[in-house]
Amino acid sequence: MLPALVLLITTSVAGEPRRPLPTIEWDASTLRLIEPGGDYARMARLGDGAIACAYDRGGKLLVRRSTDEGKTWAEPVLVAEDGDCWLTNSELLPLKNGELLYFWNERPRAALEYQHKPAPPGKLTRPLLIRMARSGDHGRTWSAPRTIYTAGPSYQDGCWEPAGIELPDGEVHVYFANESPYRQTTEQEISLVRSRDGATTWSAEAERVAMRKGHRDGMPAPLLLAGGRGIVVAIEDNGMSGNDRFKPAIVYTTLKDNWRSGAVDGDSPRRWGALTEPLAPHVYGGAPNLRQLPGGEVLLSYQGSDDGALASARMVVCVGDADARNFTSRSQPFPDAEPSQLWTSLFVKDEQTITAVGTVTIKGQRGIWAIDGRVRRPG
Repeated sequence: MLPALVLLITTSVAGEPRRPLPTIEWDASTLRLIEPGGDYARMARLGDGAIACAYDRGGKLLVRRSTDEGKTWAEPVLVAEDGDCWLTNSELLPLKNGELLYFWNERPRAALEYQHKPAPPGKLTRPLLIRMARSGDHGRTWSAPRTIYTAGPSYQDGCWEPAGIELPDGEVHVYFANESPYRQTTEQEISLVRSRDGATTWSAEAERVAMRKGHRDGMPAPLLLAGGRGIVVAIEDNGMSGNDRFKPAIVYTTLKDNWRSGAVDGDSPRRWGALTEPLAPHVYGGAPNLRQLPGGEVLLSYQGSDDGALASARMVVCVGDADARNFTSRSQPFPDAEPSQLWTSLFVKDEQTITAVGTVTIKGQRGIWAIDGRVRRPG
C-alpha cells in the first residue's frame, strides 16, 4: 500500500459548513495492464453494470469490458478502423436510456505525414473529423461510424479530443478542441455541438465555448456538476503564465444559461485556474480530466512535467470542491512507473474507489495501465 495522500483544505456545499476533503490511498496491489500497446484510454460504467475501457491501438478503435470491477477484461471489440486514417481520442458516454456512445478523432494519414512540413499540391484531400458510433447492447456491437463535425484537411486547421455529457433534459453535448476557424493563425478554441434527439442529429454549426485570443485552449473534459450546480469544462490553457506552457483551467456555465452568454475569454470570471497552488510558469500541466465523487468533491487529473516535455510527464491527481474549485494536494498514481505517462484519465468506480488510467510504461511494458485509489473520509 502506498502512503495516503493527505488533503488539508475543506469544502462547503450550498451554504453547508466547510468540511475536510477525503484522502486517497493508491493501492499498488490493484495495478493492472489492460492493453499492451494501447493508447488514450477512457473508462465508463455501462447500463448492465459492467465497466468499459475504450482506447486506440495501431490507429484502430477498440473497447474491452470487465464484469469483475476491472480485475479481468474480455477480449477487445473493434469499434472502427480506416486504413487511410489514424483513429484516436476515444471517449465514452453512457446515456440514460441505456445506449452507449463512442466519440473519436479521425486523422488522415496524409495529414499526419505532413504535419511538420508543407504538403504537395493535392496531397491533403480528406478532412479531420469528429466521429461517433453507438451501441445498444452495452458495447458488444457497434453501429457504422458517422461524422458530427468536419474541420480542415491539415494539422494546422484540424479538430481534436471530443468528450461528451448528457444534460438532465436529455440534451447531449460534445466538446472538442478546434483549429478550423483559425486557418490564418495558430489559435485554437473549445467548440461544442449539441443533439436534442438522443445523438441522432447534431447542430449544423459548432459554437465557440472558450477562446483566449492569441492562444490555444485545448483538450476539453466536461462535467455536469451534481445538484444542478452547472457545467464545468477542464481545459489546458497556455495563456495563464505568459510563456505558452499549458496549465489546467476551468470554464463554467450555469445549466440555465447553457453557454448562451457566449464564449469564455481569457479575462472572464467564468474561467479560473484550477489549482489552489498554481504551477510555476515553466511547469507544464496539460491533458486534464474531471470526475465527481458521490460525496460531491470533484477530481482533476493532468499530465505534468517541470521541463515541459511529454517525455518527462507524469500523471497527477488533485481533489477539489463541489464547484470544481480549489484543487490541491497533488498525488501521483504511478510513482514507480517510467515518465512519459500520457493521455491519462479517471474513473469513479464506487463511493470508496477511483481508478487512474493512462498510457504508461512499467517494467519495460508500455500500454494502458490502471490502478485503484481508496477514498478515505475523515471521521
